[in-house]
Amino acid sequence: MNRPTTSEHLLVIDPCPDTQARIAEQLQGRGFSVVAASDPNTALTTIDMAAPDIVITDLFLPEATGLTLLKELKARHELCSVIVMAEDAPEPMIVQSLRAGAADYLHKPVTEEELAHALQRARHLLPGDLADIPGLCRSEYRLTVDSDPTHIAGVISWLIKTTASTLPPIRRLHLRGALQELLFNAVEHGNLEIVYREKQEALVDGRYEQLLAHRLAQARLRDRRVIMHVLHDKDANSLAYRITDEGKGFKWRSLLTRSQELCEAEDTNGRGIFLARSFFPCLAYNERGNEVTITVPLD
Repeated sequence: MNRPTTSEHLLVIDPCPDTQARIAEQLQGRGFSVVAASDPNTALTTIDMAAPDIVITDLFLPEATGLTLLKELKARHELCSVIVMAEDAPEPMIVQSLRAGAADYLHKPVTEEELAHALQRARHLLPGDLADIPGLCRSEYRLTVDSDPTHIAGVISWLIKTTASTLPPIRRLHLRGALQELLFNAVEHGNLEIVYREKQEALVDGRYEQLLAHRLAQARLRDRRVIMHVLHDKDANSLAYRITDEGKGFKWRSLLTRSQELCEAEDTNGRGIFLARSFFPCLAYNERGNEVTITVPLD
């Protein structure tokens, strides 16, 4: 198995620490950054936060089957390559796994040679790295997203996997957090016109889902869209993410000039924007306040 030019991020999901350690050992020196999880809940949290390139999961997990986890993972992060494994899985379950989107099946205990072949096949399913395309100077993506907040997680996962897969894990985590804050602001506060205090009161009273349903039932708000424009500038060695909503905008200048102490208060509007700006100081709004841009250096 040839070592890649950039480190790929791999998550092993298995209740057995020995299996986790064995797979990590087999991947030493092969260009993989490996993390492990022992149960589905921990695995999904890790996947949402770290966006691994490849997942290897056992089909028999505590609290849920690996097949259930596989389906949930592919629903949330369609571009992630998933390899399933088991010591003695019935053939119908293996077939179901492959039909549900698994890239491969491995019999446990997994040998180093079998793992190498499976990972090679999984790599072919990963999005290509734009930086590896000869002669490419700039590339752009334009996404139009509806105003349902439940769709945001999937959009962000696609963006991270497609446009930022070569960033270091901690930088990808920062980018995921920033995009999440800015997209939720665009959808909730921009398009759906939900003000901060209104959202907080609904969350406290357990009425947040009702509040969303009420706003989405109004055609004037429901039909609004968020436009996402991503620019990869190879010459400038940077990624720029621009998010534009169809709301009225807001007075952003006073918010961005608040002190850190004020923005750290739990009841203060704008904490998410402040945190996004702490990761990406170049964060900037247009005059109206319905468009925000962050630039990510690729150095």
